[in-house]
Amino acid sequence: MAVRQRRYSKEELAQRGQELYESSIRQQVEFGNTGKIVSISMGCG
Repeated sequence: MAVRQRRYSKEELAQRGQELYESSIRQQVEFGNTGKIVSISMGCG
């Protein structure tokens, strides 16, 4: 099995995730859910 190389560095991935959360997700989940964990399914295929 071939070893896959990362597309993004850990820092880049964290930044992209934060940007996605702020632009698309926060307004949908924030009220009443402070301190909880959000799981995002990006789909596969």
